[in-house]
Amino acid sequence: MISVKEVMTRDVITFREDTPVEEIATTLATKRITGAPVIGTDGHVTGIVSEVDVFSKKGKLARDIMSSHVITVSEDTGIDEAARLLIGERIRRVPVIKHGKMVGLLSRSDVLEFFASTRWTCNVCGRWERGLEMPERCYSCSSTEIRLERADPGH
Repeated sequence: MISVKEVMTRDVITFREDTPVEEIATTLATKRITGAPVIGTDGHVTGIVSEVDVFSKKGKLARDIMSSHVITVSEDTGIDEAARLLIGERIRRVPVIKHGKMVGLLSRSDVLEFFASTRWTCNVCGRWERGLEMPERCYSCSSTEIRLERADPGH
């Protein structure tokens, strides 16, 4: 199993609950991101603010427009499980939590990059396939000796 901690973004842009909406809009636009976690004074994630929140909700501060229902994962969550959560909940990002504090962020882009840049390769016959989970066995030769490797560009 490949865990979220191996794929997540560690240098996460965050906002405080009292960050002005104008600052949020500017940051999202200049950093070319679609949203970010909102952190309370205790350092815990209290919400998520997205570009849709900025232009569709009324308010002056992050706490006024953020979505306070935050779905999180632990850093030991499998990338496959986290991907299913992103799809099932129709969300773009999940904060990664360790001991109650955010240690990273996993976005759909992070999952896509992992999928595109890695492949599972059979040690016996060399056949490879892409996927978020290691195959139980090689489709061609039935070997269980499979390794994860960086994909060749263009493959």
